Amino acid sequence: MGLLYKVKSKRIQKIAYDYIKSNVESGVWRDDVKLVEQDISDTLSVSRTPVREAINELVTEGYLHKEPNKGVVVCKTKISAKEFLERTQLLELLFSSYLFQLEVKKINLDSIVNYDLLRRIDDERRVEDKKLASQVFLESFLSELDNRVMRQVIMNNFRQLYLTFFPTADNNFLYDEMSRSFSLLITHLDEKRFDLCRKDIRIFFNRLNLELIDQQI
Repeated sequence: MGLLYKVKSKRIQKIAYDYIKSNVESGVWRDDVKLVEQDISDTLSVSRTPVREAINELVTEGYLHKEPNKGVVVCKTKISAKEFLERTQLLELLFSSYLFQLEVKKINLDSIVNYDLLRRIDDERRVEDKKLASQVFLESFLSELDNRVMRQVIMNNFRQLYLTFFPTADNNFLYDEMSRSFSLLITHLDEKRFDLCRKDIRIFFNRLNLELIDQQI
C-alpha cells in the first residue's frame, strides 16, 4: 500500500512538474509571473503537496524563484543591457558594504574553503554546473553577512547576471572572470588589504560592463 502510494504520488508530481515547466518554457507564464499553488492544483485536480514538490524541484533547476514577501515567481529568461548595468552597480555597492563590515568587525573568512569552491567553478565543464557552483561559492563568501535581507538581495541580483548573453565572449566568460577576481579578493582579504579588495570588486564588475557595452557599439 505504501509503495503504491509513493508511486502514485511521484506520478502526480511529474504531471504537475511537466505542466508548470511547459508553461514556463512556452512563454505562457512570462518573466516574474507569480505562481499560486492552489490555482495549479485546482487546474490539475490534484492536491497541493505534489504541486509544492514540483515547484521546489523547478526552483532548484532555475525555472522558478522564491522571492521574500512575493512568493514563487517565474525566473527571467533574459535582461537588457540597462538592467545588467543597474544590477552590477547595485552589487558593487553591496559587496563594498560587506567588505567594510568585515574590516570593521575584524572578521576572517575561511579562505581555504572559498578557494576550493572557486576551483570547483573552474573544474565544471557545463555552464549550468558552473552556475550552481558559483551560487554555492557566493553563499559561502557571504556567510558572515548578518543582514539576511541584504544577503538575499545580493544573491537574487547576482543570479540575474546569468541571464545576459555575451555573444562575442566565451560561454564561460562570466565564470572565468568571477573565479579570477574573487581569487584575488580572497588573497587580499587574508592580507587585510581592504583597499585592494574594493578595487577587485570594482574591476570585476567593470570588466563585465565593458564586455557588454562593447557589444552594443
